[in-house]
Amino acid sequence: MNLRTLDYRYADAVLDHPSFRVAKEEILRILKAAPTPLLDPDPRRGGVKRRKREAHRGDAGDRYFFLPVDQKALNVHLDTQFRDAGWTLQPPIVSSGRTGGPTTGLKGDYKKGRLQVEVQFGNMARWYTDVFKFQLSYSLDEIDAAVLVVPMQKFANLIDENVAYFERVARELPWAKMSLTLPILVIGVEPEDYGPVRACYERAMVAWQENEAARGVPIVPIPYDERITEVPSEEAEA
Repeated sequence: MNLRTLDYRYADAVLDHPSFRVAKEEILRILKAAPTPLLDPDPRRGGVKRRKREAHRGDAGDRYFFLPVDQKALNVHLDTQFRDAGWTLQPPIVSSGRTGGPTTGLKGDYKKGRLQVEVQFGNMARWYTDVFKFQLSYSLDEIDAAVLVVPMQKFANLIDENVAYFERVARELPWAKMSLTLPILVIGVEPEDYGPVRACYERAMVAWQENEAARGVPIVPIPYDERITEVPSEEAEA
């Protein structure tokens, strides 16, 4: 994977401290070496996901785009790599022995020492939960810094709809300076080579078009280049 970073509250300098340097190197190594797993483009095998858009005026049928990235396989790969590197998976944000507040089932993704990592390939709203978990852990004196991993927008558009992405996090996070008081390193990830992803998208596009044509149902595939540049509707309207 290619990586891009946003340094919030001097997180990069904090993570270069001897207390965190090895953990930071592990995170970067794991992310750089991560694959881009793809789903089966054959619709008969339930592989590549697809989403429908309303037809434009003059279109022969509904419009479809395709989501070739296997998000589940990518998450499983990262779980394995962090576990093998000695990180704790699914650490509770509030330990079971802590008193003075209500019980909560909040869990993080990965933790080592006083560093917490959240990887978000899901809905945009979930990254707000991730940074809330960071702040809660920090307020409870469980961590000193955090790392948030999200896809770049182009990559996010091939995972699902309205997925959290680096460019939007980078626009919004600085506005939370008065409420999010801990150092957070945001890392955006994307494939080094989009060629196989494009090929999978386009195979799925052709296969679904042929499948629907055999049923007498015309569709209008949304081209790969159009899909990867699409922005969420609420941003397009802003």
